[in-house]
Amino acid sequence: MTNQEVEIHVDPLCPWCWLTALWLFEVERVRPITITTKLFSLAEINREHAHAAALKAGETSLRVMVAARRAGGEKAVRATYLALGEASHERSEDLGAIDVLRAAVSSAGLQAGLADEAVADPSTLDDLLVEHAAAVVRGAFGVPTLSIDGGAAFFGPIVDTQITGEEAGELWDKVAPVLVEPRLFELKRARTGHAEVGRHRKPVAAVH
Repeated sequence: MTNQEVEIHVDPLCPWCWLTALWLFEVERVRPITITTKLFSLAEINREHAHAAALKAGETSLRVMVAARRAGGEKAVRATYLALGEASHERSEDLGAIDVLRAAVSSAGLQAGLADEAVADPSTLDDLLVEHAAAVVRGAFGVPTLSIDGGAAFFGPIVDTQITGEEAGELWDKVAPVLVEPRLFELKRARTGHAEVGRHRKPVAAVH
């Protein structure tokens, strides 16, 4: 089976993107795909909207991800994203708080001071905005945005719960052929609840 190159654009602030990214990272374990983590700023795309200030923490955490990538490439930026996602979506911590950012980069195997350096260095914002703008040119308007083998960028797919192991691979087997179909323009259905993260995660029934 041919290996597929998959890019996913993320913003650590989005719980739906978080669940989709976790799914894709699982798919990478059980199917021949290679994931590259790319950055997209919800704060920037919504800069003219009234709720833009609420998204500022996402921009700050993305700047830390820029610094993480500089320090250690895909492995480091992904580990930092996972640590930020755990902090935000599983523990409801503020991604705008420097101590949370320090803990995240430390958890990712990097020096905690990298967070301070990222926030103080204006070039991390410059690099973020360049990457964000490139995604917008390709058609991105939110997260998660995916691209397979350098093809068209598209929003989604979105999953609402963590999917692991072979189940993750089986879902990819069903979805991937649709995602590369050039005649498909849009597919969407209404959300019926919260993303299952943190306090919104449904309890698992006991096995007797």
